[in-house]
Amino acid sequence: MKRYADAEAAIQVAVGDRFAVELAGNPSTGYSWQVRVDDRLLALLGQEFEPSGEGVGAGGVEVFRFRAVAAGRTEIAFVYRRPWDTESRDTRRFRVAVSE
Repeated sequence: MKRYADAEAAIQVAVGDRFAVELAGNPSTGYSWQVRVDDRLLALLGQEFEPSGEGVGAGGVEVFRFRAVAAGRTEIAFVYRRPWDTESRDTRRFRVAVSE
């Protein structure tokens, strides 16, 4: 499964393709990436945290897995914040083009 980390580069996939977006993070701080996706074009298959080290509190990447379900253009919006806060520390938008 191809992974994307650069929000500047457009993601191009075909209907039925699976792909992942990875973003640096550290859930031990209380912050995590929250995703908003158009489920008419993309299905969120799951998300997981992959630590970069074995120490307690180590950072790593949060990986979000998707499947393209219909042709069209959309964006995946990510907000890095604590669940109880209204303010975010960071945002990212990934442009996705899904072909037949």
